[in-house]
Amino acid sequence: MLKNKKAKKRNLPFLGLSKGEWVNLALLSVIVFYFLRSSMVICLHRLFTFIGGDFLSFCSAGWLANQRGYLAAYDLNQLMEIQNFFIPKSDELSSYTFYPVITFFLPIYLLPFQILARFSLIFSFVLWTSLNFFGQIFYLVYFLRSLSLPFKWRHLLLCCLFWPFYISIYWGQIGMILVIATGEFFRAYQQLKPWRAGFRLGILMIKPQNLVLLLFVLLIQRQWKTLLGFGIVSAVLVLVSVQMVGIRGFQTLLDLSKILAGAYPTVAPTGMINWRMLGENFTVLGLPTLGWGLAWVGIILTFVYVAFHFSANKINRNNSAAAFLAIFAATCLVSWHYHVHSAIVLIPFLLHLLLGNKSPETWLLSWILIPALVMFLTDVITLVLHQTGWVLFPSYPGFLQGSCGLVLSIYTVLQATKLFRRLSYEECSCF
Repeated sequence: MLKNKKAKKRNLPFLGLSKGEWVNLALLSVIVFYFLRSSMVICLHRLFTFIGGDFLSFCSAGWLANQRGYLAAYDLNQLMEIQNFFIPKSDELSSYTFYPVITFFLPIYLLPFQILARFSLIFSFVLWTSLNFFGQIFYLVYFLRSLSLPFKWRHLLLCCLFWPFYISIYWGQIGMILVIATGEFFRAYQQLKPWRAGFRLGILMIKPQNLVLLLFVLLIQRQWKTLLGFGIVSAVLVLVSVQMVGIRGFQTLLDLSKILAGAYPTVAPTGMINWRMLGENFTVLGLPTLGWGLAWVGIILTFVYVAFHFSANKINRNNSAAAFLAIFAATCLVSWHYHVHSAIVLIPFLLHLLLGNKSPETWLLSWILIPALVMFLTDVITLVLHQTGWVLFPSYPGFLQGSCGLVLSIYTVLQATKLFRRLSYEECSCF
């Protein structure tokens, strides 16, 4: 009888798995979840409502720039006219209000989407998604080899499951541009070429919210050549854009920033991963004083924390990956407009530290396993609410997932600054 019990115990699934095997099983679960989640959205005919929603915005702006001029690409009414055609409508049209997604890029950055807009929307989205996915993989292979970092294909799989990577692909965002710009900035910095680092940093003007803290830190570090290189490229991009759209058009573009800074529906501030997200969600809950109090205290403390750590220690080749990881993760917290897909800029630094044996794999895994679990629980809660008729406050999915991103960003900042201090101390103790 005792032998039979032992035999049954040995036959139980997953019994005796090592920690690494449990991690691999969890990663497999994430792959299955992401595949099923994306497939379900497509099967429910929600393409461009969810999957590819941001790409629809980019492509519609490109189409308007081709057909009606660059000024039209920033006109809300004309954007609504194009985008509304591709969005599935509510069964109850009387309660249906459509808001277009705004593409807040400098006109020069619309050029690739003007090319894509010459094809059908489905074809251009598939092409863009393929370019984004494989472009990032090929670039990361080049990035790691150029820095003589040994890697395995498993590391590239981890990058594909990295939450910002998945969300960027899901929405049709510009992840490839952000990863290449960030990676090339870091490579130039590692090669002690500050002018080149600044030039490449200028590419991030496509999403300037990523630069809020980095420029501040470069200033207090007196990295003048890098700042001048960035300034030159930024000035060229702005001047060319003004030439393309005209003074009136550029003023229209600047006016859109007021909409993006507010609570315009498609800006979705309740789903961001910054301190602002707390203020927006607590306002929905009827607690604006508490929410905005927490938000502003968080923003101020983050600025003070970053200023304290990076005014005391110099960024150099040895500690730069940890430094930039901390800076970009802190930027997730303080930028006024920051969604999780923008955090894809963390990938080059996380990989460099992991493969350079300076950080544990836990840092990267935390951005994979925890968000997948939170998204799964959010979907389960939504299904239960739909079946039971119960009601929660409307922004709960964004609040749950945004809070997850907020916590992960805080965790990354703390771990990366701790490593930055240790590497700086070790270098000082060598002299």
